[in-house]
Amino acid sequence: MWIATIITVVGLLFVAIITQFKGYRLGGVITVPVMVVYSLREFLMLFVFPISIIIAYVGLWMLKRYTLMYGRNLLVSTIVIGSIIPTGVFLLLAGVGAELGVIQFIGSILPGLAAYNYQEIDPDYRKKDLLAAAGLFVVLFVGGWLLVSPWIAERFGTLTPPLLFFPTSDVAVYRGAAGYGGTIGVVEADPIILSRTYTVGIFAAGLTATEVIRRRLGVRIGVVAPVLIAIYAIASYWLPIMYLMMLGMMFVFIQGVNKFTLRYGRVLLGMSMALGMVIGVLLTFVFPIERGPSAFFVAILATVSAYNAHVSAPIERRLVLPLQLAIFAPTVVVTRLLTEPLPRGVPQELTSPMILGAAVVSVLCLAFAEAYTVRQPDDEDVLSESVLSGGES
Repeated sequence: MWIATIITVVGLLFVAIITQFKGYRLGGVITVPVMVVYSLREFLMLFVFPISIIIAYVGLWMLKRYTLMYGRNLLVSTIVIGSIIPTGVFLLLAGVGAELGVIQFIGSILPGLAAYNYQEIDPDYRKKDLLAAAGLFVVLFVGGWLLVSPWIAERFGTLTPPLLFFPTSDVAVYRGAAGYGGTIGVVEADPIILSRTYTVGIFAAGLTATEVIRRRLGVRIGVVAPVLIAIYAIASYWLPIMYLMMLGMMFVFIQGVNKFTLRYGRVLLGMSMALGMVIGVLLTFVFPIERGPSAFFVAILATVSAYNAHVSAPIERRLVLPLQLAIFAPTVVVTRLLTEPLPRGVPQELTSPMILGAAVVSVLCLAFAEAYTVRQPDDEDVLSESVLSGGES
């Protein structure tokens, strides 16, 4: 995990610096660094990601030209379009026996995110932005290739849970470093938490639920954060604990940096995520976390959730955790019904009171959010009270 973290941290800092001084988007804050990690694990992604970005870009252009779609709806539609090819490739690889976990499906959202960012750029700067992103990708990929070596694997592979040293990692196989602890090849991949079919279904349901909540209440709770943490809970209860700890720490950090440096937007997010990745690695020394990919994405999700809370209004900010819990609780139950937990996973036994409790928690959290949310007045009511309405009032 530490090599993937170094690649991601360096990439995030470069993105923050380039954005600060050049104003480039680089396809999104996390897009290039995380794509590099995926590509190192599976070289096929070197071809799949560019093709998916092009298709998502064309699809976005057509949506903007031939529909009245805009804003968040346009972003979600682009992500869905860009996810089709990566998800299909992941399913195809799994169908021929490749060991694919949850994180492969998370990577499928990146092409749509990149396409959306490039569509929003002024055409005069788009080419330079794309060249900068490609250059950063090459630098990070070469750096990762050099770090994943037999010498490093034998001496430092046990420092953190493995991610790029897996036998299923292409870069480890080609570099002869598919193992750690002095014996090449002894590392085994993480057990699959949930089958690929169920994973796709749960992610689709989670995306729908988060979008419904965002439209109704206007609160940012993360596209996949509560669903992914619920799936990770089946693997180890330490992962949700890590998420909550990092969420609190990163929120305080983001608030402090914004207050004393006035940094904001992609620069602030990039800096925060770089620190979040470092904290995530350090927590693997404290907690008995054995799943490198899981810890890697928990650090990302916690930092993004903290940033979303930071940019939300104070009233909405108080609803982030309750609404995440409203999705987390039933997702844990559904996931547990579909699979068996790992030794440290929760719940080990699923009982009727537990199912009822999860339903009650979800309903109470949603009810609290509904009661706490300040409703915007209806457009017709505003017009009727306006001096421009032509009415008596």
